[in-house]
Amino acid sequence: MKKGLFPLILITIALITGGILMTLDGKDAVTMASTVKYGLLTADTLNQSFQGVGGKITSVQVTEEQQVKQGDILMTLDTTDIDLQIAKLKTDIQQLDVKIQQATAQGDRKEDVERQALAVEAAKQAFDLAQLNYDRTKALFDAGAAAQANLDTVSYQLDTAKNALSQQQAALKKLKTDIQNNAYNVELAKKQKDSMEVQLQSLEVQKQRMALKASADGKVTRVIPKIGENVPAGATVAVIEPKQLYYDIYVDETQISAYTPGDKVPGYAAALKKEVEGVVRYITAAPQYANMRMSREKGQADASSFLVRIDVQRTPELLPGMTLEVNTGGSTR
Repeated sequence: MKKGLFPLILITIALITGGILMTLDGKDAVTMASTVKYGLLTADTLNQSFQGVGGKITSVQVTEEQQVKQGDILMTLDTTDIDLQIAKLKTDIQQLDVKIQQATAQGDRKEDVERQALAVEAAKQAFDLAQLNYDRTKALFDAGAAAQANLDTVSYQLDTAKNALSQQQAALKKLKTDIQNNAYNVELAKKQKDSMEVQLQSLEVQKQRMALKASADGKVTRVIPKIGENVPAGATVAVIEPKQLYYDIYVDETQISAYTPGDKVPGYAAALKKEVEGVVRYITAAPQYANMRMSREKGQADASSFLVRIDVQRTPELLPGMTLEVNTGGSTR
């Protein structure tokens, strides 16, 4: 009876010893679960939409499954209305240019002002002379040394000189006012032109946006509208799957120091039986369910975990949905 128990005792001792050695070496199931992480390769999707403009689709230049380059035109909207607005603004700007050139050509009219000022001065001298003659004749008339006819003549000459002076002064004032108004009109026309040019630039930007361009290299996976359909601004009209792939792994707070955005991370694709190098895009705190999963993997109380997103360059053999394995313990296959 005792001989039959001896082999069983040896097997039990061997199993216990092997378990202890595996634990010390980090090969036990709990340790492996905490150091080996798995992630599914995923492709980003980029929704393509007309920014700030909507209208009728006039052309669709891509099909689903077609490869495109960044900047390739995907589809276009009808530009008839905006073309008319652009043409009208350009005509208005040209007319303002002519108006500004004509007004500017007049300049400050300095010579005209000087000439009119001389005319005012001459009229003032004539008025002063007429006033002097009138005063002399009036004095003689009061003394009985001049006839009424003489007084009437110099009085008429004085009125004429006074009127002539007023006319010349009014002409000078009007000339200066015209010059000021002309300068104001030039400035106003320039501001109107600036405003129109801003409107023109805005319309040209809107027109450019009516030709939808691919935002990245990749494959068109969906084309929604058809030619002739109306689409609102901001609505998704196509979907591009870029060449960049990524996968997420969850690591605990004791492992996060090993990862920094931009670092290279070796992964292992089981389906291809080869290593696949990735680059850390970003690190962020994981949702609560990930903390619970991390705790279950390690068989311990809840611990904080972090999501590490790793970018992988797409190749013909790498497909979305494949599993990648990352050994956070540092060893690779």
